[in-house]
Amino acid sequence: MSAMNVIELFESDPEPPLDEVALAIARDADAMLDLDAQRAGLDDLAAPLRARASMLHRPLDQAALLGTYVYDELGFAGDEETYDDPANSYLPRVIARRKGIPISLGVVLAALGRRAGMAVEGVGFPGHFLVRLGGPGGVYVDPFFRARVMSPSALEALLQRVTGEATRVQDEHTAVVGARAVAVRMLANLKNSHERRGDHARALVVCDRLVDLTGAPELRRDRGMHALALGAMEAAASDLRAYLNGRPGAKDAETVTAALDDIRKKRASVRPMMS
Repeated sequence: MSAMNVIELFESDPEPPLDEVALAIARDADAMLDLDAQRAGLDDLAAPLRARASMLHRPLDQAALLGTYVYDELGFAGDEETYDDPANSYLPRVIARRKGIPISLGVVLAALGRRAGMAVEGVGFPGHFLVRLGGPGGVYVDPFFRARVMSPSALEALLQRVTGEATRVQDEHTAVVGARAVAVRMLANLKNSHERRGDHARALVVCDRLVDLTGAPELRRDRGMHALALGAMEAAASDLRAYLNGRPGAKDAETVTAALDDIRKKRASVRPMMS
């Protein structure tokens, strides 16, 4: 598979493997990333798992094997100390550091499980990504905590913890999600991490992909604000106007309008100097 960004990847395959999605996202941040080497590395990590997995057919046994192999033998773990580090959302860094957040560790489980012949699918649980092993009727496991199997009561407790409400688990909470939804969730995590660090350049690249994937006016607004911070006034104005057109009654319309006024003033001040 050639080097493609995440948008090109979905144009070539509507449902690519999750590790290919994660690698395409990582390549946006590192144009020199050797994707073939990354794929070969995942093949090598999965090689010892194949023979052992071929003997197991029950999802519970597969979960136990993944937990032992990925977390005990390979040394992966949830990064509880620096959870917000952008490195936790870039698959090559997750593999190198052996640390990640639920969704990136879920991608690791999916990548290795797929290569070992297991059915490992992403589950868009609110606030805490899970994976399902064994297809419909299989088991849910928590990638952040050593592929721990989640009982119905554990799912209930997790939902209450992440939402802060005494809410019952519904079917949509445990539904398998496609590669595009995983891409959006990974990119949204990166967007938040880069924004908290004031890294406008990286946040803008991530917003660019999110705009292409979702078309959300709010993401155009955010991309416009990052462009403005970087001095790209034309691009910023285009995005901010598109946001106001798409959300004319937005609560932050006054703030965005003020930003557009500021852009106009800066343009006006530059023109005489260029004459």
